[in-house]
Amino acid sequence: MVTKPHILVIDSEAAVRSLLCNLLEKQDYHLSQATSISEAKDNFNITSFDLIISELNLSQLLGTELLNIAPQVPLVIMSESTDLRCAIDIMRQGATDYIAKPLNIEQLLEITQRILHNLKYNNDKNRHRTGAVVGDSAQIIKIAHKIQKAARSLAPILILGEFGSGRRKVARNIHDASNFSKQPFVIIDCALVDEKTLRNKLRTDINKTFFFNNICELSLSLQTIVSSAFKQKNIRIIASTEQDLSTATAVGEFRNDLLFNLSVITINVPPVRERKTDLPALIEYFIDRYSVKLGYKASFTSEAMQAMNDYHWPGNVKQLKDTIYQALALSDHGESIDATSLYLPITKTNKPLSDSDRQRPYQLSLEDYFIHFVSQNQQHMSETTIAERLGISRKSLWERRIKLGLPRIKK
Repeated sequence: MVTKPHILVIDSEAAVRSLLCNLLEKQDYHLSQATSISEAKDNFNITSFDLIISELNLSQLLGTELLNIAPQVPLVIMSESTDLRCAIDIMRQGATDYIAKPLNIEQLLEITQRILHNLKYNNDKNRHRTGAVVGDSAQIIKIAHKIQKAARSLAPILILGEFGSGRRKVARNIHDASNFSKQPFVIIDCALVDEKTLRNKLRTDINKTFFFNNICELSLSLQTIVSSAFKQKNIRIIASTEQDLSTATAVGEFRNDLLFNLSVITINVPPVRERKTDLPALIEYFIDRYSVKLGYKASFTSEAMQAMNDYHWPGNVKQLKDTIYQALALSDHGESIDATSLYLPITKTNKPLSDSDRQRPYQLSLEDYFIHFVSQNQQHMSETTIAERLGISRKSLWERRIKLGLPRIKK
């Protein structure tokens, strides 16, 4: 017996819920509905749905809050706004698609059918994937097993890894596999958080998982607050760092007791260059993922695939997915994407390659990647957006600009 796809509709207007449920039930889908996220949480296991269609401006929470509650469930956001910037922002937060009100029924049906079709297609290939950990190398299999074991307890976890290696995804995997999976997953950006915000977030009466992203950037005064949080029984703490905290502790920049408390379980996420056998699965994963978002499946030439396999990927998984998304977004429907369309930088100086360079194609340092990314995007991205895409704070962006002699070009 084939199980019907189960769709949850969340909207404050009864007429909208009734319209959507009647329409989608005729397409042989199973429908449930709620007036708010709170009602949905009370009545359903939200993570069990195949698709959620939600109004953006709900009475208490924005519909995008569902990205934290059920990150693995595809989410379509409905909004009164027709502003393209609103749609782009929602997609960047992680929503699968966006549709403006009043609803275009044909468009909504097309979006629903496409998402559920690709969901089934992707589920058939999950032998290469454990949540967001993609690949079948020995390193990834080891991490997948460690995630499952770590999720069984509430012990603090420290995730180590370079910029863009996927530390946040590993943290999310741990949360989703734990007994806290139905509770909030709260991300704290340690480079931006202030004392008042941090204290308010940690003062909670319900079970929560707190993920301290790049805890190496947390000031000493705020580290004291986090250290005291370990006494609370209703929270779980996961942290990530791209710096050596032992060295930071030795020079007095990181509290020794905080490092001791965090390091009960450690997970080291290797850079892409150390698990090149995972590249085919990673490339396939992101092509499929962004093909769903863009509505068409583009093909990559063998030269393009070889270029991606040969490249050093100093920005790791983040750089890989950004490169694939850009190539797909700029391609025409039905067009084959070649190596030149990937816009992979070859050398820091952009000089012609020597014969020896050609024996080591696509090698680039993390510093070079920063320079390349900022130079390519600063004319059409704000400083805030550039910092977010690079996974750093605006302050860090400014400091790296100064260090590398890369002036800001004002628009």
